[in-house]
Amino acid sequence: MKKMNTFDSLQALFLHDLQELHQLRKRGWRALSMTRVVKEEHLGRCCYLAEEFLSSEDLCTLKQELELDEQQWCAYKAKLTGQ
Repeated sequence: MKKMNTFDSLQALFLHDLQELHQLRKRGWRALSMTRVVKEEHLGRCCYLAEEFLSSEDLCTLKQELELDEQQWCAYKAKLTGQ
């Protein structure tokens, strides 16, 4: 089995949470609002981890592959800081 590097690990975390958020949107936000909050906070943590452990080039690549623009990225970080 291939050992996952930091980029792959972070990408897998993001993809998992983003997929779960997509499923929650389909069901309706109100039904599982606490789950949504927890997922968004986890994504905020992942953003900070990515910024800490990835090079600038890898960070840009990750954002592009996840199809997250800078506004979305900052919004997830803000969920964690309560801004």
